[in-house]
Amino acid sequence: MAAIDISQVAVIEIILGTLIGILGVIVILQWTNLRAARRLLAEQPKVEPEPVSSDASARRMEQDLSFLVDYIKEFPDLMAELNAQTEVRQIPPVLLKAMVRIFRAEAVVLIRRRRTLEETDKKSRLIVAANASTERGLAVGTEVPFGEGHLGYVAERGRIMSREDYRREVADSPRHKDASQWPTFTVAAPMMHGTETLGVIALARPQRNHPQQKEMMQAIASLGALTWNNLTVYGKVKVAADIDELTGIYNKRALKFRLSEFVYGARQHGARVSVLMFDIDHFKQYNDNNGHIAGDQALRVLAQLVQDSVRTDDVFGRFGGEEFLLIMPNRSRTQALSAATNILQRIEHHDFPFGKGQPMGRVTVSGGVATFPEDAQDAVELLLAADNALYRAKQQGRNKVCQAESGLNPHPTATPFGADDTQT
Repeated sequence: MAAIDISQVAVIEIILGTLIGILGVIVILQWTNLRAARRLLAEQPKVEPEPVSSDASARRMEQDLSFLVDYIKEFPDLMAELNAQTEVRQIPPVLLKAMVRIFRAEAVVLIRRRRTLEETDKKSRLIVAANASTERGLAVGTEVPFGEGHLGYVAERGRIMSREDYRREVADSPRHKDASQWPTFTVAAPMMHGTETLGVIALARPQRNHPQQKEMMQAIASLGALTWNNLTVYGKVKVAADIDELTGIYNKRALKFRLSEFVYGARQHGARVSVLMFDIDHFKQYNDNNGHIAGDQALRVLAQLVQDSVRTDDVFGRFGGEEFLLIMPNRSRTQALSAATNILQRIEHHDFPFGKGQPMGRVTVSGGVATFPEDAQDAVELLLAADNALYRAKQQGRNKVCQAESGLNPHPTATPFGADDTQT
C-alpha cells in the first residue's frame, strides 16, 4: 500500500513541477513582452491617440502577468487541498471553489461520468456533481446526455473548447440542432484519464481573463482527473483488502477493525454493540464427503443468505474457515438473540446442495451471542464471550444459539482469540 501512495505522490510532484515550469516560462515571456511594450511606449513621440492605445496594451499585459502570478501561487494550494481528500465525492466541491476563487467566475459547473471505467458503453450519461451557478437546468443531480450540448460534446470529444469553438464545430451538424436547451460556457475542459473522460469542468462570465485561459483551465482539470483516478484506484485496493475473496463479504481484518470502532463509539455514547459468532456444524465432514469445491460453494451460498438477512447498519463477514461474525450496533441482548435465532432458522431451512448427507440431515450452524457492555469491557472480551457461548452451543447438541452468561467469560490472555489464529 505504501508503494502505491509513494508512486502517486511522485507522479503528482512531476506533473506539478512540469506545470510550474511551463507557467514560469509563460511568466518570463509575459514580463519580456511587457518590458518591450513599455520601452516602445517610451520611445514613441507624444502624439494622440497612439499613447492611449499603447498604454492600454501595457496595462492589459500587466494585468495578465498579475493574474498569471496569482494563478501560480494558487496551484500548490489546490494540489495540497486535493491530496487531502479521501473520497472521490469530495473532489468536485474543491475544484469548484478553486475555479471561482481563481477566475472569479459567476458560473462554474462540474459534471462527472456516471459509468465506471470498466464499462465500454460510450453513450453513458453525465451528472452534475457540483454547481456554483444559476445556469438554466443545471442543478446538482441533473443528467446531461453524453455528446449533447456544450458539456456533453466536450466530454465526448475529450478536448477543451471555448463557446466559440463549440458553436463553430456544431454549426452545420444536424445531430446538434436541438442542443440549444443546454447552456454554453466561456470555456469547458474535460477531465481525462488516458482516453477516458471522467468529467468536465466549465466556467462562464469570469471577471479575470487571460490569453492562456484554456491552458490554465486544462491544467486544473488534469490535476483534478489525476486525483480522481488515484482515489478511485486507492478505494478499489482498500475495498479489496477488506473483502474475503471467496465469499465477497468482509474478512477477519476488517471485522476486527470495525468491531473496535463500534465498541469505542458505544463506550463514548453509552450505547450497546452485540455480536453473533457462528460456524457450520460438521463442516469438515461436508468437505470430506463432497469435496472442497462443494464446500467453497456452500460457504458462498451461506454468506449471501445471511448478508440478505441483516440490517443495513450491521456488519457481516467471514472470520476464518467456516466461522462467521455478525456485528450488530445498537442491539440489546434480547434483540441480538432474536436476530441470531432468525438467521439460524433461515440457514436450517435453506436447501443446500448435499445437505441431506449431513449428520443432522441438513446444513446447520451453531452460534454464540454477546453484548457490550453487559458481557465484555472491550472488543477482545466481546469476541471471547461470543466464542465461549458458541462452544456451549456445540456442547448442547449444535444447531442452536447460546447467549453469553455472566461469570463464564474468561478474561483475555496474552494471545487472545481474535488474533491471527482462528478457532473453528
